[in-house]
Amino acid sequence: MARRSAPPRTTPTAAPLPPRAQGLLLGAFLGGALLNLHHLALWVFPVALLAALWRWRRAAAGLGPPPRAFRYAALAALTLAVLASFRTLNGLAAGASLLTTMGALKLLEATRPRDHTFVLGAAFFLLLAACLDAQALWRVPLYAADLWIDCAALIALARPAAAGRAALRASGRLLLLAAPLALLLFLFFPRLPGAFWALPESGDAVTGLGSEMEPGSIARLAESDDPAMRVRFTGPVPPPAERYWRGPVLHDFDGRRWRARPGLYTRRTALAFSGPLYHYQVALEPGPLDVLPALEMPVGPMPPQALLTSDYQLVAPQSGRRQRDYALDGRTHFRAVEPLSTTARRVDLALPADRNPRSVALGREIGAAAPDARAAVAAALERFRRGGFVYTMQPQRLGADPVDEFLFGTRAGFCGHYASAFVTLMRAAGIPARVVTGYQGGDWNPFGGYFLVRQSHAHAWAEVWIDSEGWTRVDPTAVVAPGRLTGDTADVLAGALGGSGRLLRGLPWLTTLAQGWDALDSWWQDDVVGFTFKRQLDLLGRLGFDERDGRWFGVLLAGGGIAWAALIAWSQRQRLAPVRVDPAARAWLRLGRRLARVGLARRPHEGPLDYAERVAAARPALAKPMRRLAREYARLRYGGGANPAALRSFERSVRGLDVGIR
Repeated sequence: MARRSAPPRTTPTAAPLPPRAQGLLLGAFLGGALLNLHHLALWVFPVALLAALWRWRRAAAGLGPPPRAFRYAALAALTLAVLASFRTLNGLAAGASLLTTMGALKLLEATRPRDHTFVLGAAFFLLLAACLDAQALWRVPLYAADLWIDCAALIALARPAAAGRAALRASGRLLLLAAPLALLLFLFFPRLPGAFWALPESGDAVTGLGSEMEPGSIARLAESDDPAMRVRFTGPVPPPAERYWRGPVLHDFDGRRWRARPGLYTRRTALAFSGPLYHYQVALEPGPLDVLPALEMPVGPMPPQALLTSDYQLVAPQSGRRQRDYALDGRTHFRAVEPLSTTARRVDLALPADRNPRSVALGREIGAAAPDARAAVAAALERFRRGGFVYTMQPQRLGADPVDEFLFGTRAGFCGHYASAFVTLMRAAGIPARVVTGYQGGDWNPFGGYFLVRQSHAHAWAEVWIDSEGWTRVDPTAVVAPGRLTGDTADVLAGALGGSGRLLRGLPWLTTLAQGWDALDSWWQDDVVGFTFKRQLDLLGRLGFDERDGRWFGVLLAGGGIAWAALIAWSQRQRLAPVRVDPAARAWLRLGRRLARVGLARRPHEGPLDYAERVAAARPALAKPMRRLAREYARLRYGGGANPAALRSFERSVRGLDVGIR
């Protein structure tokens, strides 16, 4: 007997995604890539977009995936391209670029539900990468919209027939139901100190003060409207002329550029303070340095892991690339109570040889003619006041001896020019002096109750040593532009702000709107992004619980979870409630079960009249009573004539027929 050959084994072909489900999938993937656009390699998003367009056209034309050899070659080429773009595959930017390219390649070959799920998983991880990278308030609606589309795509993959508006409505409803649980976890799930995700630091440039200053560098910062920090005072507020926020201190001068001296660890000169004590909190935006700007001069306890150096810089290692919040006390009136050390005097008198000779000669003349340091300072400031100097944001470029060219040639410059020239004159006069950079002033925000210090408030001034007083701040810029201390920086600097800044200054209502937004953004950064474990404990205390007992976290989570589950159950009560069957339906169903025992079960789609006709055809003896009962049931069920007497009569008739069924 010949053996029958087995049929060839075939792989079942998955049904293609409906256009609406496919649109949601592509929208979710491209939305995740767009949220990471700022740190993807430039070529990555065009590759993802081309893959999505090809996928859409392929589905419309009914084409198959590209050859396997092409896919493998593209995989190797794109992986090497990511490696060449970032020199690594680690990190948020490189990882997001690699994930986007791999998702794009999967789109080219996606034919099965498993492939579609992989692409959607890549979209969810891209959304997570964007959230880890940037938590600015303006991005939150974008994250919410992308999550909404991602969840709608997930619903569409599970039920392709429900794609489109139905999937979007279901996604929005589920996200709204999940929002109370998310809020509960945010408030009461215990937070660990430090970052939950150990992500490598970004190497991108960050705008802010630097450890070097060349005349004109502060001018470039002053063109930026970006926020530098927000300061809230508790109690008295210093007057505008005393709002100097001390940053990097520059000691070394090569004739053109000033630099900080990281190896300067001389003993800090003791100070005696007077005047009011100011209490304030700072929310510092990320910047390139580890120096925390502080109101001159910080007193009292320093922030955690911060150190006050010998030249009164507040340094906190590894704090520059993230937002830093710290509280400080400060006094603006102080004097030294001990002499300057020999090392500090030598460092802050040094001048390069054979550079800026005319300025050095002028400084020596001022020193020789002045009876003391304070008289030399006054003489130098008088030269700036009466020498035809002007304050400008667009000074001429200076050559090899920039101080000479500024003092004896252009006589026009920014604060960096004036601070550099003044310190050079003082050192040549035999007076220790140094350049201090930081910020001056700040814009009051009435909505948030804080001062917004922008990069446009970046400033440079000088410090000179006067034996009877110690280090004394001298701001030569104030001699040429007094409004720099007492007025609005934008009013002092012609063209200081960019187009957006000038527009805000020209439209008061737009300024008010911008201040309101900044206050809202400040609340978001402080109370939401900056919601730490300590703030969780403070919240427990305000709620009346013992914040030292961590068991309350579990109690509140469990109680809130039960309340949330009860809310969900209440919202679904109609679906979860058992179906109430009326007496007529109970009798009809009982008759159907009895007929099913003899092989005449009612079909799911079958109405009472059709069912009665099928029973009559199979059992002619039951035809007349069955048709009569079906018509009566239809009248009672759908005709609105279900009075108690009719229901009782119908039940008796059903029981009578039930007895006759064999």
